Amino acid sequence: MKQVYRSKIDIWLLVLILAAWGIPLFIVWYEFSAVKFSVVLFMLVLTLALLFSIKYTIEGKTLRVDYSFFYSERINIDEITEIVNTHTFLSAPAASLDRIEITYGKNCVVLSPKDKQKFVKQLCDISANHIRVNI
Repeated sequence: MKQVYRSKIDIWLLVLILAAWGIPLFIVWYEFSAVKFSVVLFMLVLTLALLFSIKYTIEGKTLRVDYSFFYSERINIDEITEIVNTHTFLSAPAASLDRIEITYGKNCVVLSPKDKQKFVKQLCDISANHIRVNI
């Protein structure tokens, strides 16, 4: 069974992105330049599309982390040893600071699923090993 979890998106991050691209968009609209307006609008749409495309898919014994349209990472759920809460600012496939850090093997990944409790429970239920959870 395949289960898809979307990334939680913080409102402040969405406002920051809209302001970062909205102000230049307004300026080029006011001074109207079709080319500049089109470029800034394209960048805004691309940024929002990338933000809303972050998802985490559990299928079988695999957790696939989709950072965007063009990059994903696969994690064997049986290799997961620990899941803990974190609010780190480190770069991650997470659009919220309400995050969890998943440790697997010698690696870790930081995620922010909307339904964190359900996501973690499903990982624990699927794993053949005991996962230490602190959320």
